[in-house]
Amino acid sequence: KPTLLTASQKKANHIQSEQKRRANIKRGYEALCETIPALREAIRLEEEQMTANQYAGHQQGRKRNRQAKSGDPVGVESGSGEKIDGRAGPRSENIILQKTIDHLRGLLDEREQLKGRLERARSALAPGHPLLRPPSPGSLPLWEQKWHGGRKDNEDEQDSDED
Repeated sequence: KPTLLTASQKKANHIQSEQKRRANIKRGYEALCETIPALREAIRLEEEQMTANQYAGHQQGRKRNRQAKSGDPVGVESGSGEKIDGRAGPRSENIILQKTIDHLRGLLDEREQLKGRLERARSALAPGHPLLRPPSPGSLPLWEQKWHGGRKDNEDEQDSDED
């Protein structure tokens, strides 16, 4: 008969499961940040701005030290990278999800436009054109077939015989 877990073991398992869940969520958000172009750009800009601010803060550090010694008030900055008002910038869950939704909507709109172009192109073809026939099972799609410069395969063979 299997032994039951003690309360401390159950608590430890629960904590470990929760840590795994949070780590997976974090990895998912990081993957979205790497995948969505608008997020990549926003994060890059934020990092550049933070680097510039750190450089400017380093340059002004001597002035702050002199102000602190003289009793003047010194500006307060958060060393954790979080903005003073508590916002997390482009890495906030809300921003990530909104930009992801916007990106997916853009992709769906682009897909609909491409499908419309395909239908207009198909409607311009003569009835019975080979592109209007469904592909036979096992055949390669047209875009994966070898291009012969608009000539039929047998014309290509005749040209090679003449050489």
